[in-house]
Parts: sequence; C-alpha cells; structure tokens
Amino acid sequence: MFDTSPADWNVSTQQASHPDPLDPFSNETEFRDYRSDYGYVLPEVRLPGCTLPLIPRSRERSRIRFYINLVGGFLAGHFVLTNALFIGCMLLYTTVQTFVDRSTAGTLPADYPELLEEYFMNSSSYLAMTMLIIGGCSLLCTLLGLRLTRVPVSTLFQTKDLTPGRLFGYVCIALCLQAVTGYAAYGFSVLFEGVGVTLYEADFSTTQDVKCIVLSFIYSVIVAPVTEELFMRGFIQKNLSRVSQRFGIVTTAFLFGIWHENLGQFLLAFAAGCFFGYIVARHNSLVPSIIVHMCVNLTAEAFTFCDTYGLDTVYTVLDWVYAGFVFIGAIVLLVTCIRERFPRTTPAQAERGTRMLLTSPVMLLAIVLHLGSAVIYIIQATQGDL
Repeated sequence: MFDTSPADWNVSTQQASHPDPLDPFSNETEFRDYRSDYGYVLPEVRLPGCTLPLIPRSRERSRIRFYINLVGGFLAGHFVLTNALFIGCMLLYTTVQTFVDRSTAGTLPADYPELLEEYFMNSSSYLAMTMLIIGGCSLLCTLLGLRLTRVPVSTLFQTKDLTPGRLFGYVCIALCLQAVTGYAAYGFSVLFEGVGVTLYEADFSTTQDVKCIVLSFIYSVIVAPVTEELFMRGFIQKNLSRVSQRFGIVTTAFLFGIWHENLGQFLLAFAAGCFFGYIVARHNSLVPSIIVHMCVNLTAEAFTFCDTYGLDTVYTVLDWVYAGFVFIGAIVLLVTCIRERFPRTTPAQAERGTRMLLTSPVMLLAIVLHLGSAVIYIIQATQGDL
C-alpha cells in the first residue's frame, strides 16, 4: 500500500490525442471511482486533439493554483472565524464579569475573577461552546467549499467494497498508529525537555461532572470525527486530489496535522490522516474514515474516563484489550502494505503538485497561521503560562 518506489512512466501516454478527463495522466495506480473530472481544471481536456505537456502551461497552472488557494482560503478562514468567535465569547464573558463586579460593590472575594474563569474553563458551558464553534465552523466551511467547487455532498458517500471484516482491520490499524505515534510524541517531549523547551500538549482531562463527561463524549466521539472528516477528507482532500490522489492524501494529512497545533497530535493526525485518506480514496467514501476516527477518539475517551474516576482495574483490562487490537493492527497493516497499493505520482502530476502548492500564497498563509499558533503555544508552555 505504501510503495514509494519510482515507476517508469510512459510520458507519451499522458499526451494522448484524446485523454480521459477522469484519468488524464494515465495513472493506473489511482482509484478510478475517486477521481474528479479534470475538465474542471482544464476544460480543453474534454476536446479531441488535446494534449497535456509534462510541464503545465500558464492557464493550467493558474487553475491548479485556484483550487489550492481556495482550499487554503477556507482553511485560513476556519482559523480566523473560530478564533474570532472564541475571542468574542470571552469578551462577552468579561463584560458580564465586570457587570457582576460593579453590582456587588466589592463584596466578592479578591480572587473572584480567577475563580470564575477557572470554573468556566472546566464547565460544561465551555465544552458546549467549543463544540458549537469548531464543529459549526467545520461544517459551514465544508458546505460552502463543496458548493463553490461543485462537489455534491452525496458523492462523498458512494461506498465501494467495504465489509465489516475490512472495517475491523482498519480500526486495528488506526489504533496501532495511535500507539506508535503516542510513544514517538513522548520521546520528542523528553528530547525537547532536555534542551529547556516544553512542548504544548492538548489537555484531555475532564472533571467528574456528568454533564462535562457527556458533552466531552458527544464532541470527541461523534461531532469531531464527523465534522473533521467532512472538512478534511471531504472538502480539502477531494479538491487537492484533482491532479494527484497521492498529493491530495499526503498534503491533507499534513494540513490535518498542523491543524491540531501541537507536536503530539500532529504525529498522530499525520499518520492517521494518510491512512484515513487512503481508505477514503480506496472506498470512494467518508464512511470508513468517520467510523475509524470515532473508534480512535472513543479509545482515548475511555482511558480518560477511567483515569478521571480512578477505575484502575478497568483501566488495566482496557489496556490489555487495547494492546491486543494494536498487535492485530500491526499484522493487518503489514499485510495491507504487501497486498495493496498507495497511489503513485506520474512525472506530469509531480509538476502539478507540491510545486504548485509552494507558489500558492493563500495556502501558504493558512499553513503559516497554524504553524505560528503552534509555536506560540510552545513558547507559552515553556514559560509556564499554560
């Protein structure tokens, strides 16, 4: 599946007198059902006598950059919109706090603002706000983006050849990737601590409040997997795969990684993102990636729940069961790598992939925003502000 060996592509097949709009680069390693009509990038490809040169001409380059920049624009827009809404909610919170302070005429404790903020940040209200803002923005960007790029939502769920046994294997592979990247993230944190840098880590802990636990479950296991897969694999990967499925899968996985803005989650999100992207293209559907994503998040929620309530015995049993799934996942992953194929890239597609991205300013801006935010979190964690 993850074969990256070079292939002796026949460039002349990419210059046929009438290329197939669904396979203009004659790439037999790609999944045909997942392909998009290249005529949306270059309408001439639908006409007899059209040829696709190895190096794209200016019109084709501009159209490719259009789709890449459009994806980058929605990624940057999601970043700006979610942060703006969070800031707006916190300003509203501060305004209410100021009003309360004035109404009580100084009868409240001196550390009342700090106590109130701590309560709010650990309350079900904050979890609900986070779920609505991030989930809502992801869904909004997905629907608008798909509409602008003429991708019907129904085409994202045309599931092919997905069986319960295969789906079980996918879940085991994802849990294996979760375990491996978890150890890798721990190793990196130790290395950085050795040079005086504290890596920011997302806080998944929760209180014993029932409402917080229920909302955390709903967000992590249901809302986040659905909305994130719709945005990342539905809108972003689908459009970045117009030129090359390999480019679309790997680039989306990278964007999914930096979207989380911390190294630990980047490692898991990138590895799992490549895998999610592959099974989405393999089955021409978001169904397998959504289900597998849910199972990965459910596992994390289960461990957190046991830790929160001090269920040591249950935690130990769960850990052994998890280890079994990880072991099965390692075997299934090895077999999958041998039997199946990861889409390769032809020379002509290579000229239309990463090089186009590196000259697409809006996409680069989106990447810089998330990388910059990740660096800020690291600085704050190192200084003890988080």
